[in-house]
Amino acid sequence: MFKKRIKTEVVPAHEYTDYSDRFEGDEKYATLKHVAIAAAIPSTVAIGTGLFMFNKFNDTYSSTVIPVNAPVQQVMEPVVAQIPSTIHVNTIAEPTGIIAEKSLEILATALDPVVQILVAISFPIASVIMVGACFFFMLGNSEKAWSMIMNAGLGYVLINLSPLFLQILKQIGEAI
Repeated sequence: MFKKRIKTEVVPAHEYTDYSDRFEGDEKYATLKHVAIAAAIPSTVAIGTGLFMFNKFNDTYSSTVIPVNAPVQQVMEPVVAQIPSTIHVNTIAEPTGIIAEKSLEILATALDPVVQILVAISFPIASVIMVGACFFFMLGNSEKAWSMIMNAGLGYVLINLSPLFLQILKQIGEAI
């Protein structure tokens, strides 16, 4: 009873690694089209991000400086103070938008360093996650490893594109 041997069975590698039971027909294998699309996506994102960063730092004017070519004329007029006889309580002041624009500008300026720090630390964090995912390959859990690598890569790309998304949101907000 105690000396009974357990027979080991050798399973071919293709039975547990190619996952062909999940796909049918030509979907089992990657075609040249799939490889070309998969290679084009990161390069397109990298080129777009590079052009955005190049244009961002090579502007001739700052985003807050508007050049004006018209001459400035100062006109001094007498100021006449009038005291109203009655003050209306139900009078609502007309919004000028100056405070809202300034507060938005201050908030965006205050959050810029935070966004830049997050963009700067995204690469080291994504690298650590990807290296950690490689240990799951060693432990035999390739599904979790691929999932972690894909999530880390997608997170890294989205974090690096976040300044672009924030700039787009700011432009939309100004247009409205």
